[in-house]
Amino acid sequence: MPRKIVSTSTSSLYNLDVNHDIDLIRLRLYINNVEFIDGININNQRLQHLMTNMDSSAVFTSPAPEEDVINLFTKLYQQGYDEVFVTTCSSALSESHKIIKRVADTFKDRMYIYVYDCKELNICEAMLALEAKHMTENGYSMPEIAQRLDKLRQNHKMLLTVNSLVHLIKNKKLSATAGFFANLLNIKPVIQVTDEGKIIAVKKIRSVDKALNYIIDEFKSDIQNTNYFAYVLSTGHSKLDEKFVSLIKQRTPINNISVLPVSTISLANQGPAGVGLCLFSEELPYAAKYYE
Repeated sequence: MPRKIVSTSTSSLYNLDVNHDIDLIRLRLYINNVEFIDGININNQRLQHLMTNMDSSAVFTSPAPEEDVINLFTKLYQQGYDEVFVTTCSSALSESHKIIKRVADTFKDRMYIYVYDCKELNICEAMLALEAKHMTENGYSMPEIAQRLDKLRQNHKMLLTVNSLVHLIKNKKLSATAGFFANLLNIKPVIQVTDEGKIIAVKKIRSVDKALNYIIDEFKSDIQNTNYFAYVLSTGHSKLDEKFVSLIKQRTPINNISVLPVSTISLANQGPAGVGLCLFSEELPYAAKYYE
C-alpha cells in the first residue's frame, strides 16, 4: 500500500542536508504586506537582514492556504498513494493542523490520511517526520508510527534565548503568566515548548552570557549517564552560535554538537536573534545518526 510522508515547512526540512522525499505544506510570511512562501522565495539569511533593518510590525505569518493542501492531497491521490502520514507543527501555535485535518476529512473516501500533531516545530518536527519516513520504509502501520513519535516527542527538551519577545507577542505565539512582560527592557528571555505544544517564557535574564549559562545548567542532569542526542538550534548568528558551542563544550561532557537552523517561518515568529539547546534523551530519533 503506497504511503507518502508530508510535513509542514515549520520543520525546517528544506534547511537540512538530509536526503528525503517528504513533501512540505509551506506556510506564508508577509513583509510589508508582500506575500512570501516559506523556504521558496525567502530564506533565513534574507529574512534576518530584513528583520534587523525593519520595524517588527512589517513582518507577520500565516498558515498555508487551504487550497495548497487540497492541491497536494489531490496530486498524491492521482499519483496512486493510498495512505498519507502528515506531521504538523504544534496546533497550539498554528492553524495549520486544523486546516490540514479539515481537508484530510474530505479525502477519507479516497485515501487514509493520518494527521499527527507534533506539538513541536523546527528540528524536532523534522526528526519526527524523518522517523515516520524510516518507519514507513520498514513496514510499520500509521498508528504504530504515531505511538513512536509520541515517545520521541515526550523525550525532547528545548530551551531558547531570544533577544526580544516582541515578535512572539505580535504573532500571538507566546503564552506567559501575567506580569512576566513587565520591565522587559534589556532582558534576554528564555523560552520553551510545553508538553501541550505552547511556547512559554520561563526566565528573565539580564545578559546573553547569563542566559546561555542558565540554559546549560538546565540540561546538565539530562546528559549525565544517559543516552542522548543534543543539538544547538540557531537563528543564524554565527558568533552567538560559536560562543554557545564553546560554553557547552567547556561545561558539559559534550565534545561534538551540531548547529541546526530554525525554519524561516520560525525566524519570522521569534525574531532575528536567538540560540537554543535541544536534546532527545533515552528515545532517540533514527535521523540523529546523520549528526553523530
